Amino acid sequence: MARIRPFKAFRPTEDKVHLVASRSYVTYAERELREKLENNPFSFIHIIHPDYNAERPSEPGTDERFMKVRLRFDDFVNEGILEQEQQPSLYLYRQFNASFDSVGIISAVDANDYRIGSIRVHEQTLAQREALFAEYLDATSFNAEPILLCHEDHPELNALYDGIMQRRPTYNFTTTDRYQHQLWQIDSGNEIAHIQRFFAEMKSLYIADGHHRSASSVLLADRRRLRCGHQEPLASDFFMALTIPASRLVIHGYHRLVRDLGGLSSEAFLMALKKRAKVVALSNREKLPAVGTIDLYLDKRWFRLDFQEQIHLELPDAEWLTREVLDPILKIRDLRNDPRVAFEPETTGVAEMTSMVDDGRFAAAFLLHPVPFDQLQKISDLGLTMPPKSTWIEPKLRSGLTIYEFSDDENVKHDKGL
Repeated sequence: MARIRPFKAFRPTEDKVHLVASRSYVTYAERELREKLENNPFSFIHIIHPDYNAERPSEPGTDERFMKVRLRFDDFVNEGILEQEQQPSLYLYRQFNASFDSVGIISAVDANDYRIGSIRVHEQTLAQREALFAEYLDATSFNAEPILLCHEDHPELNALYDGIMQRRPTYNFTTTDRYQHQLWQIDSGNEIAHIQRFFAEMKSLYIADGHHRSASSVLLADRRRLRCGHQEPLASDFFMALTIPASRLVIHGYHRLVRDLGGLSSEAFLMALKKRAKVVALSNREKLPAVGTIDLYLDKRWFRLDFQEQIHLELPDAEWLTREVLDPILKIRDLRNDPRVAFEPETTGVAEMTSMVDDGRFAAAFLLHPVPFDQLQKISDLGLTMPPKSTWIEPKLRSGLTIYEFSDDENVKHDKGL
């Protein structure tokens, strides 16, 4: 059973939404970030970097920075850049470009569904990152970017979405990366209840992107519940998510590059590979490998590693590569921290990947097939996890389009002075 609920979102005014909504700040290069801050006074990045132009700006990850983020959010509300809904609503969100079209519901989801496993994970999280982001949430009291969840397709729900999209959208704008964004506010009680019933029929939701933010939101819910000491529902018992059907989820491959061959010559490396998989030289490489195969670029030559007889649904190709190649042959054992390995999403492009090998930055590149949804689902259902950087997911969501605010936990308001 999946439980979702409407909420009174803070949203940009219609005339400023294209200026407010931003990519996640970590995706901006330093120069690009500075240009956004200097040239767009409405960008949500001003909230995330509240004192970027101060003589002595606050340090990232500190209580001082977190409180300034909250104050800058309040400034945006007081200036009328952000306005809050008058009644709880759900939001149908669509993002599309020439190559994909994704649509789903933005709602508040129940942290308890994460605790009991109805919201399922496929990635390990780091306790230190969880704790830091929980502190951030506690100080700021808002979610500005939805966690991305997915579910098995539901034909009736898909048909309902199609009907809603026949209406005039609340927002309709295109960003400079050529993605179009549309949003429909759903405030009809009957329609909300109808959507909630469809979700209640679902056994599980699956995290596609946002494992650390999900875990941090649940940690925050636990902390506030403990501090408040009463049983009434708290706004922080929920967190904001965009939930989309699996057919609307785009999973790209996530490739690996290695800086050296661990002291082996190219021929010795190939001989070691042949003991673990069928290795075929490719004279004309036209498409990405299938599941159970990985393409290797080495010395300006292409090879295909075929291990389909070893593969099963619980073993992603990235895990096979780690177990059979990176660890035993190249002695790369810590994918998160070893500087000898780097990760590039499929969207980087094959030409750029090969150039990084040809110019000597890397010794070899491994190109992997995207993880199929049924494999992600199976691994999550079994409580297993995939290696780091196994999936590159679209849609990539914008910050500040809808904001879920939870400073109305009465005892918490007193504790934090919000």
